[in-house]
Amino acid sequence: MSLIDSTYFVREINLPGNVLSGALADIQPYIDQYERLALINLLGYPLYKDLIANPTDTRWVRLIEGHEYEIDYHGATTTVKWNGLTNTELRSLIAYFVFYYYLKFHATFTSSRGELLANSENAKAFNPGQAMNNAYNFAIDLYGKPNDDLVNPTAYNFLYHFKDDETDGYDGWIFTPLDRQNTFGI
Repeated sequence: MSLIDSTYFVREINLPGNVLSGALADIQPYIDQYERLALINLLGYPLYKDLIANPTDTRWVRLIEGHEYEIDYHGATTTVKWNGLTNTELRSLIAYFVFYYYLKFHATFTSSRGELLANSENAKAFNPGQAMNNAYNFAIDLYGKPNDDLVNPTAYNFLYHFKDDETDGYDGWIFTPLDRQNTFGI
């Protein structure tokens, strides 16, 4: 079960659209692998297993499809809109992570002579580091971290807000913090 599909690779994370022979033809294995990794990092393995087993439970529908909730922010009630892991805007932290790893493993190809860079006619090869870095950091912005401003609509803030909800909470939530990186991958 994948939450996203090839339609999420648009705008700044666009992949070649030739479905039969281009990047979108082999994106599904990357979606399967790196969606799983992103969700395990976000939820912890026990909650990831529960999400896979019970995707129609209210708590998972809210996480996947988005949800508005209210917080007390500097003494005033403020509404925060978590857009979800999937949405009509096609902006998903999962897609940005998948794009990052797809480029990471497609910048070169392995041959019997070692790592090679494809030589395209009427094109000049360019280091994908900046596009990778931008995608990864945008994924981190959507993923969130402890100490984010509470009005920032990140996955972390959403899960943290509902972690102790008695009926639809995320009891046992294990969050793995991830950091932004520079173009050197540091």
